[in-house]
Amino acid sequence: MSLVIEKAGPQDRTRIFELLEQANMHHIPSPEMPEVSWENYFVARVDDQVVGFCGFKILSETEAKTELMAVDSSCRGLGVGYKLQQHRMEVMHSRGIRKLTTNTDLPATIAFYKKHFGYREVGKLDKIHEFSDPAINEWTTLEVDLVAWHEAMKRQK
Repeated sequence: MSLVIEKAGPQDRTRIFELLEQANMHHIPSPEMPEVSWENYFVARVDDQVVGFCGFKILSETEAKTELMAVDSSCRGLGVGYKLQQHRMEVMHSRGIRKLTTNTDLPATIAFYKKHFGYREVGKLDKIHEFSDPAINEWTTLEVDLVAWHEAMKRQK
């Protein structure tokens, strides 16, 4: 599998919303996701087909928040999500971001962020609209120090 990650363009938006629908995260605009800040979005392509995407929003000179990430159901478990997450963290680190916050609801996703990227749980937020898993009524808030994560990555190489 030859995976390429690149900046998302307007031509990718229809496919991004198809992927969001697979994850029940297509309710945009909504109270949970009023808008998408497209300027910091990336797509993962295999054979010129978008199989995943991710994005983030800059909050300040040193803080950012992930917004959305989804991988096509036929490509889950192949490392696409890992590579997308690693890419967006590298981009944020290169821009001077030190603290990254992520909200997620799925236990497997929470475990993924903790195990592979050094996140720690810092709180919970009630959902205000159906988004992602409708059986889970709260978001788990995770944070990671991007400087510490980047240093750990360098040591692993």
